[in-house]
Amino acid sequence: MVAIEEGMCVHQQIIQSGLESDVFVGSSLVDMYAKCGSMENAWGVFNKMPSQNVVTWNARLGGCAVNGHGNEALKHFEQMCEGVQPDYITFICLLSACSHAGLVDEGMHFMLQWSQTK
Repeated sequence: MVAIEEGMCVHQQIIQSGLESDVFVGSSLVDMYAKCGSMENAWGVFNKMPSQNVVTWNARLGGCAVNGHGNEALKHFEQMCEGVQPDYITFICLLSACSHAGLVDEGMHFMLQWSQTK
């Protein structure tokens, strides 16, 4: 509980300093909120960002993974692929999400997909 409160204070300082629209700062906020279990705040930051890149999407997928939302991660991955090229971190996040949610077949699918791109 203390971590989320401290994170919210940092978030307020970021807003006041005008850094909220920075892709990397925003991605870090998404990651922080997700790791604190506040998915609503994580998605709020993600959705307010003026643009998203692979780092931002990976933070979102990683947030799904640590909170056991494997099916949600798969849906977000499909959305991501509409405009952003995944990288190896993306596939690590997907495998983690599948692992935490017991989605073995889906995890194997992504493992095969990744090995074919190399």
